[in-house]
Order: sequence, then C-alpha cells, then structure tokens
Amino acid sequence: MGRLKSRFVRALVETLQQETAGTALPRLRHGLPAHWLRVLSREVIASTDQDATLALDTAIDLLLAIERLLSAGTGKVMVAAAASLATRVLYGSPGLVVHGDTVRTLRHLRAPFEQPYLGVDLRFAVDGSQRAFALELALAGLPTAAPWLTWTGLGYLHAASAFSGHDPAHLRVEPLLSGELVRISARRAQPSTAQLPASAAARPQLRSTPVRRRTAPTNAAARVEQILSRAQSARAAESQGTPAMAAPLPASAPARTSSAPPSSAAASSTSPAQSGTRPAVGSSLQQPRKSAR
Repeated sequence: MGRLKSRFVRALVETLQQETAGTALPRLRHGLPAHWLRVLSREVIASTDQDATLALDTAIDLLLAIERLLSAGTGKVMVAAAASLATRVLYGSPGLVVHGDTVRTLRHLRAPFEQPYLGVDLRFAVDGSQRAFALELALAGLPTAAPWLTWTGLGYLHAASAFSGHDPAHLRVEPLLSGELVRISARRAQPSTAQLPASAAARPQLRSTPVRRRTAPTNAAARVEQILSRAQSARAAESQGTPAMAAPLPASAPARTSSAPPSSAAASSTSPAQSGTRPAVGSSLQQPRKSAR
C-alpha cells in the first residue's frame, strides 16, 4: 500500500498549530477520537526516529480526521498549512522559482511533493499555459486520499503562483475529483503579467520567516507533546507544566544582575582616579595663594 513519513505529518501538525494561532492542538486534544489521538501522540509526536513511517491509509485517515475537526470538511486550514510548507521549500530553494512562470515553478515542486511518500504510485502532472493550466494528482489504489490531495495541491499552487510573481487571488480554481484522480483547473481572471518588483519587495518579509521557524517547530513540538500527554494522564501534565512555567524566572534574574556590575565597576574605577588627583591639584594651587597673602 505504501507509507508516509511521520516527520511530515508532525511538521504539518506544527504548521496547523501556527496557522490557527495556537488553537489547533487544544481542539485536537478535546475533539479527536481516542484512537486517532493515540496514533498522533505515539506514532507521530513522540516518534524520534527520522525514518519512522505510517501506513499510508492510516496516515490519510488521520489527516482527514484532523481536517474534519478543524475546518469541518472545507479544507481551508489544510490548504493554508500546505501553502506554508510549500513556501518554506521555495524560499529555501530559490532555484525552483521561475519568475513570471507559475506553471514551471509548480512543476519544480513535484519532487518536494512526492518526497514524504514511500512505495507509492503518485501522480503529479501540470499542463497548460500561463493563462489556463491544470494540476493532476492521484494516489494509485487509494481513492479516499482524493480530498487530501486536493487541499495540498491547492496549497502548492497558491505558493507557486505567489513566488513566480502572480497574485493567487487572480486565479479561478475548480477542483474535480474522479475516483482516485484529482484535477485542479486554474484560470487567471486577468492577463498574465508578473509583478517582479512586488515579488522582490516581498522577499525581505520572507527572510525573517525561516529565522522564527527554526525555533517555532521545536516549541510547537513541545506543546504538541505536552497537550496530547494531558489527554493520556492529567497528573503527568501538571508535573511537567510547573517546571516549564518556572524555568524562565531564574534566567531573567541573572540577566538583570549581570548588567549592574559593569556600571558599578566603571564607577569604582573612575572615582579613585578623580579622588586621587583633585586633592593633589587643589593643594598645589592653594598653598601658593596662602603664602602670597
């Protein structure tokens, strides 16, 4: 049947947590069925093996359950998360971006799109022109994956359009599902004119994103593990929550005291010099005046 890498599912869950302003994990903890909560906690979040995988049908069903809980089948949250993941890929690999050409940029995303899947017959094809094109996706033998492929395909399409210099809002997309095949037709509402200056101006905003995300996934992973562990054992969560809240306090105290010694040291180093020279100068100037009088 094939498998899906656990770290991809974990990265997706962390991105969902960011895209929902921190509300995704509490909602999953309270609303996800117990079976899927155990799979998410043990086989995704708690897994430390970089090569760990999930059975493809299990992974797809888990992702569908997460989406139903977070966006009630509309796919909006998954589309945003997929666009965020594709944005990271395009920013980290600028050679994949073809300015002014969404079709070629989208074609370059085939390898990143297929990378999490192992032993799977996956279709990824892009045909058409800049004015009208179509993206076809399919997982052979797994028609239940069609909704998931639709959401991720839309996310990758939006990211490719934005990075190639076009406004994704000018795209008119129409997904069509037929068995295991997904066909996303896209047509531009306006002539295809790439806004290269705007794209270049947007890059400084993207440069700060990887800096935040280098630490955010670690923090998000910690929050994932902490929140999901509460569903398994409330007592264990309380014992872990207290040190986590108290940890920053000792770190801030040394920061305040560490800045005080330099000023006091500077004052102590300068005051002896002043007190040592001024009386000496004063005595040498005043004695002649007294003797003159």
